[in-house]
Amino acid sequence: MKDAVSPAELEGLLNRGANIKVLDVRRREHRVDVEHPVPGAVWQDPEHIAEWSKELGDHGEVIVYCVHGHNVSQGARDFLRERGLRARIVEGGIEAWQAFSKNS
Repeated sequence: MKDAVSPAELEGLLNRGANIKVLDVRRREHRVDVEHPVPGAVWQDPEHIAEWSKELGDHGEVIVYCVHGHNVSQGARDFLRERGLRARIVEGGIEAWQAFSKNS
């Protein structure tokens, strides 16, 4: 499995109704209103991943994003994979998604 999906790949998955769960794992202080949010994404506090990850069960695939697609989302992806989940990040995070959405 690839470690990441591009914004275009994520849009394709969403449009096809793929069995994915999209999680916004930006730190609380980085959560501001965004012009082009990822449809259906749910925010989860990365500081409490040990608690909320238990609720994911055996969901098909989890795709996480943070601001830039670096430390926070990569750490969340790795943690979820250690728990046996299929997890990937969005390349470039919410910033890449916003740029992609503006040009689509």
